[in-house]
Amino acid sequence: MKTLNVAFLVALTCVIAQAQTKSMAENTYGLKGPVRTYRIETATFVNEGSSYVEGPRVLLSEASFNEDGNRTDLRIYNDKSVLVRRIVMTFEGRRMIEAINYDGNGTMWLRIVNQYDDEGRTKGSMTYNGDGSLNSKGVLTRNSRGLVTESTKHSSKGVLLEQVNMRYDGPKMISQERKVYYPNGSLQLHAVYDALTRRSEHTTYRTDGSVANKSFRENWDIAQYGADGSLQKVTAISGEHRLVVDEVIINNDQPATRESERPDELDEHGNWTKQTKWLTDAKGTRPLKVTYRALTYY
Repeated sequence: MKTLNVAFLVALTCVIAQAQTKSMAENTYGLKGPVRTYRIETATFVNEGSSYVEGPRVLLSEASFNEDGNRTDLRIYNDKSVLVRRIVMTFEGRRMIEAINYDGNGTMWLRIVNQYDDEGRTKGSMTYNGDGSLNSKGVLTRNSRGLVTESTKHSSKGVLLEQVNMRYDGPKMISQERKVYYPNGSLQLHAVYDALTRRSEHTTYRTDGSVANKSFRENWDIAQYGADGSLQKVTAISGEHRLVVDEVIINNDQPATRESERPDELDEHGNWTKQTKWLTDAKGTRPLKVTYRALTYY
């Protein structure tokens, strides 16, 4: 089954809801307090007859934040705890100047440079490949209030890759429309968000133009449908912790499966430090994996 990535939906939700006064740590990760670093490890449960026990821990990711709460370094590991990607971001005050993507060997393969106007507002960005050639160019358009009304991204050959349009009632955004295109110019994603009702609709398309699936979101609840209109998946996300706390997958003629994930332990700031994912199906309920997050603070 081809599905819409839930992590993408969470990220999009954060972008829609973000306020200039909030940091990346709060917007993207739902972190509270002056977070300095985090380290995430996970372990899969193994059935040993009458009980389930944790297997070896695997390192998933590590991140560092500056005192403004903006992420300066992200390291992503594979299922063998081997570094496969690193993103280093440079800031001047609260403004992100540059973001560089490296592979696990330290080779740079993508570089993003933000551009600002005379008033210090973002006006666009340039993205470069590892060899220094232009990958894409982003441009922001603002209204008389200085609010972004349109964001576009074009390839190095001038092909439109992404377009986002925002509508406002005075200083308040009331709607957003986003379109993402394949390199050949055909539509890949169409997303519409209504800020008044906090509802959004996402439609993904195949390269031949046919609908792959649709998702509808209300607040933090998401329902995904297949091209034939059949319900495929229902997802509930924790806005506080940015977790997929409940997900029901519809398997056509087979019994539905349900995965749930909730924090087991919180630290003094209210950030989760341990969480367990559970699976419920025709065989009953059992733990799938446990995730640990170690945080340090300024």
